[in-house]
Amino acid sequence: MKNIIFIIITILFNFIFSDETLGLVTKTKGKVEYQKFSDKKFTTNIYKGLGLYGDDRIRTGDNGFSIYRYLDDASSIKILKNSDIRIEGRIKSRSIVKNVEINNGVLNFDIDDQADEYFTIVTPTSVATVKGTEFWLICNGPEGDKFFGVEGEVEIKNIESGRIVLLIEDSQVISTSNGTISSQNMTSQELEQIQDLEQENGNYDDLDIDTGFDDDSIDQDSNSDDSNISSDSENIIRIQLEDSLGNTKEIIIKYK
Repeated sequence: MKNIIFIIITILFNFIFSDETLGLVTKTKGKVEYQKFSDKKFTTNIYKGLGLYGDDRIRTGDNGFSIYRYLDDASSIKILKNSDIRIEGRIKSRSIVKNVEINNGVLNFDIDDQADEYFTIVTPTSVATVKGTEFWLICNGPEGDKFFGVEGEVEIKNIESGRIVLLIEDSQVISTSNGTISSQNMTSQELEQIQDLEQENGNYDDLDIDTGFDDDSIDQDSNSDDSNISSDSENIIRIQLEDSLGNTKEIIIKYK
C-alpha cells in the first residue's frame, strides 16, 4: 500500500506542478472553510483532492478538522478545531519552498527533510524554521504560542525580542507577545495535553490520513459494474483535482 501512496503523490506532483499547485487537501471533516487566493469570501466547498495555491486560507470551526499534504514530498499539516491558516510558498527547481502563516489554532506539523530549504511557520508572535521534524503548535493569536516537540528540532524566534531557542523532542517552547521565550522539558501535564491532542486526532486512521481517500468509496468503486475492473483483486482510486482556474479533472488509478 505504501507503494501506491508514493505513486499517487508522484502522479499528482507531475500532473499539476505546472499550475503552481503547492498542496492537496487529503481530509476534511466537520466545519471547514476555504478561501481561494483570488476570492474575497470563504466557502464550505472544500473536499479531498482540492489543489491549494499560495495565499489560500483554511479555517476550522468547533468541530472542524482538515489535513493537507505538499506535492513534492510527504510533508503534511493537520489542522484541528478553531484554527485559521494561510498557505504560502513558491516552486523552486521542482521542489516547494514552504511557508505557512498561522493566525490562531492547534496544528500538527509532520515535515519531511527539506534539503537546502527551510519550512517556515509564522504566527503573530513567533517564527519557526524547520528542516524536517514533527511537532505540535498551539497558537493563541497575538497572546503567544506553545510548541511541543515530538521528534527532530525546530528553531523558534520570538518576533518582539529577536531571541531564538531550540525545540527538541519531549520539550516545550513558550513564546509570548511581550518578548519572552523559554524552553523546558515537558512535564506530565504537558505530556497529557499532547495525549489529549492525539486522542482528538485519533478518530482519523493513519492510512486514511496518508492516502486521503475513503476506504468505503474505494470499495464501492471496486464493486461497480461499470468501473472496467478486470478482476476481483483489482482496486481503483478516483482523484478529483481542481486547477487555479477552477477547472476540474479526474485521475483514475487502478492497482492490484
